[in-house]
Amino acid sequence: MKQRYTIYVLFLLSLFVSISTSAQIKGVITDSLTNEPLMYITVQYEGKGVGGISNANGEYQVENRKGWDELTFSAIGYITKKVKLKPGTRTLNVKLQPDDILLSEVVVKPKKEKYSRKNNPAVEFMKKVIENKKALKLEENDYYQYQKYEKMKMSLNDVTPDKMEKGIYKKFSFFKDQVEVSPKTSKMILPISIKETASKTIFRKNPKSEKTIIEGMNSTGIEEFFNTGDMLGTILTDVFSDINIYDDDIRLLQRRFVSPIGRGAISFYKYYLMDTLMVDKQECVHLTFVPQNPQDFGFTGHLYVVKDSTYAVKKCTMNLPKKTGVNFVENLDVVQQFEQLPDGNWVLTDDDMTVELHFVKGIQGLEVQR
Repeated sequence: MKQRYTIYVLFLLSLFVSISTSAQIKGVITDSLTNEPLMYITVQYEGKGVGGISNANGEYQVENRKGWDELTFSAIGYITKKVKLKPGTRTLNVKLQPDDILLSEVVVKPKKEKYSRKNNPAVEFMKKVIENKKALKLEENDYYQYQKYEKMKMSLNDVTPDKMEKGIYKKFSFFKDQVEVSPKTSKMILPISIKETASKTIFRKNPKSEKTIIEGMNSTGIEEFFNTGDMLGTILTDVFSDINIYDDDIRLLQRRFVSPIGRGAISFYKYYLMDTLMVDKQECVHLTFVPQNPQDFGFTGHLYVVKDSTYAVKKCTMNLPKKTGVNFVENLDVVQQFEQLPDGNWVLTDDDMTVELHFVKGIQGLEVQR
């Protein structure tokens, strides 16, 4: 089994790690009209499987290999640009021209529409949310500490009655008594492991220091699957990283996802104002969001923003579009809720995540709840 796990780990690493000894081409991508740097622009050699994405400052970096003489710069909302490379090119700055295009909505609206950020009340509202987010980040305080209780439950997924009559299920008939319905997916699941952890985190801003102290731990079932030394443990560690929507980027499975309230979110997502409603006795503005391109690394979901001058997020739900194509992940759902403390700080109080994992065709998948 250990040898098999070693092979799995090496295989997993091969999916995420690329080694390059080639020269690099660097540059900055800007908007041709505003001259503002553009983030999350895809830069690639078409058909080569090699490329990169621009950062928050519009900067990018890609390999320069012999015989590869054309780079493609593309993003939803901008005209794709192909640039021929001259021998010895090391710096290449590019301007992209905005393009109003027709898109089909995948979540909010069932028909085609022409989405525009100009004079869009949802966009104007989200600009204010993003402008005010820094003041709401807990890390802006000089000190803080909090206690956290976490429960992670792993189950065999989609355990149908037909499967219960075959293989190991038939041999151990008592499994039938353990099967339950997942509250998130409504599928039949068989719990195999539960791990509970109580911890305390202490933070200091300057000099920066963050320490987490484990105060208690309890586990039942096949707990060793959660160890980070095996394939599944590695994946769980990446999938269940802490998500902070107040960050510009969210890291999951070695990927960079754009936060719905990140600095580059306005150009990455489409937003829609839905309604004004009460959430825990607070009046909130309800918005939905979806990536401009469903294949980009972004979320679809809902934001509930307090209707006052703070523009604080009261509740956020996010799910991963199926077309995103993240390795092993069939479905991912996140629900976060926030509360305001008496001193005015907004803090995360509930953070629920459900992930459906599938590794190899024909092998039982997993559902993991945190």
